Amino acid sequence: MKIVIFGGDGFCGWPTALGLSSDGHDVIIVDNLSRRKIDDELGVSSLTPIASINERLSAWEEITTKNIKFINVDVAKDYDGLYSLFSTLRPDAIIHFAEQRAAPYSMKSPIHKRYTVDNNVSGTHNLLTAISDLSLDCHIIHLGTMGVYGYGTSGMEIPEGYLNVSINDGEIVNNSEILYPTNPGSIYHMTKSLDQLLFQFYVKNNGLRITDLHQGIVWGTQTKETRQDDRFFLKRIFLV
Repeated sequence: MKIVIFGGDGFCGWPTALGLSSDGHDVIIVDNLSRRKIDDELGVSSLTPIASINERLSAWEEITTKNIKFINVDVAKDYDGLYSLFSTLRPDAIIHFAEQRAAPYSMKSPIHKRYTVDNNVSGTHNLLTAISDLSLDCHIIHLGTMGVYGYGTSGMEIPEGYLNVSINDGEIVNNSEILYPTNPGSIYHMTKSLDQLLFQFYVKNNGLRITDLHQGIVWGTQTKETRQDDRFFLKRIFLV
């Protein structure tokens, strides 16, 4: 399969790219490298040292003889670039990790709130619009968050997806389906809730195939692929 990974330079996107490439898929990473820029803005370094994207990709090809392509596109701002990319590649599947990923960062200031909404929501909508406009037959997988359900749901059995509801309007009972209502606790989590509504709209009106994952926190620094070489993830962890 030809798989495009948006945000493939990130904490989840990079090991996903290696895993799929190792399985024999044709993998293309699309990223604007914003995660690295945010670290520079905050004056911090990763606890796990991270090689440059070019060094990572060169090392992967050197060790495995497999090639992962990299394209620098800002999906939230460069719709024409995104459209051209899809028109050329016509992928079989798209994995969408390309969003500002930190709840605390999203609440830092009005500037950070606006950036999170502009980046996350516009990026998702641009992606959906381009796919619909080109009539691409591909499966979209999006990394959401269990935080859309709110922070006070520990131990609760939370329904997934759609709920069946009955609306009693006088003598007429209308049966319908609604998405499980969200209760985001930050701007970041709110954007994931908005993503969910966008997905519902494009599935219903454009027939897109979308899987929206609402997982918990992802921990760890290594996968079996990243352990092959220190240029993928260095094993030494330090504090700054």
